Amino acid sequence: MTRVAPALVSRLTAELAGWLEGAPEDRAAVLATWRPDDWSAFRRVVTIQGLAPHLARILPPSPVAAAVQPATLDWLAGQADQNARRVGRMHEELAAILAAAAAAGIEVMPLKGAILTTLSGTDPARRPMADLDLLVHPGDREPLAEVLTGLGYAREPDDAPHPTHDVFLDPSRARVPGHDGEHPDNPRRVEVHVEVKRHLWGWATDDDLTDTLWRNSVRDVILGQPASVPERRALLAHLAIHATCDLLVGRGRLVQWLDLGSVAPVVTGFDTLPHPRVAYPSLRLAARALPGAMAGAGSELAALERNVPPRLARWASAVTLDAQCGLTKGRPPDAPARFGARWERWRPERWRLDVAYGDVGLPTAMTRYGRMVIARTLGRYRA
Repeated sequence: MTRVAPALVSRLTAELAGWLEGAPEDRAAVLATWRPDDWSAFRRVVTIQGLAPHLARILPPSPVAAAVQPATLDWLAGQADQNARRVGRMHEELAAILAAAAAAGIEVMPLKGAILTTLSGTDPARRPMADLDLLVHPGDREPLAEVLTGLGYAREPDDAPHPTHDVFLDPSRARVPGHDGEHPDNPRRVEVHVEVKRHLWGWATDDDLTDTLWRNSVRDVILGQPASVPERRALLAHLAIHATCDLLVGRGRLVQWLDLGSVAPVVTGFDTLPHPRVAYPSLRLAARALPGAMAGAGSELAALERNVPPRLARWASAVTLDAQCGLTKGRPPDAPARFGARWERWRPERWRLDVAYGDVGLPTAMTRYGRMVIARTLGRYRA
């Protein structure tokens, strides 16, 4: 797998953040000066940010396409084709799971990519999908495990001290044939959740969205099978909170902003979104990167902004759209967590403190942060 220096990842990420609605025409002259190594790094960052299928659709007809390396345009087209085949296979698997769950009387709600790629009017292959996320009621956790076992899946061991979901994988599909891109046959995991909350930055329950997602959900048909679908405002809250929490620990991806841009324009009542401090940053950053798609959400965002600390609003309006705002530098999730990586993830930057603890004084925020770090450290050793 091609490795790219973190500083270069951050620079190219900022470049790509300005391309989500099409590469600006004035970038053509700059692109014409790029060397083969620059394009190789570009392709790696595109993969990290999950943008290959999207760029394959919007770049070829754009005015800057002539300045893009032909090999890179071919690579984007190939990645889009591979992703379409991968999503197609995942949809076949999702349909089989939903059918078997319905036969067993189990209510299942697809989440994240599993719902975003199956919404009516959506291009199912516009984004990569790593796994199938499914939400069930606590009493259906083991019954669904039996359904998945019957379909050939095996439960994967989880070494986390406090697992947040069950992971299932078809053993015949555990091999990784392609490490650099969206290979159709890369492992396609199924993640089963009984709650939707993030265990990050000092809170464990106040961003719980489980009841919000089930409330006002409707029974619908997905891929020809019965499933529960969350109300759009609840879906937007889930996507926004998930995206912000990834930004908090330096794992944000630009594809998450595209997801927000596809849902936010059809939602009203942003000021009633649950957990506004956590929902707001990713929505504001997405609106900056997608001024066209999210133009209609301007007044809604302004209403939501009134529910967050003013300092956090100022940060989200001015921070550069790169690693400074929490977008990933591409560190593999299974890489050893050395001190530098841990410090990047848990560094008490003011915007993180504002999200976690609200509009409190710095001494109070740092005291709460310190207690959280001590508690997590002791918990790790006790585990």
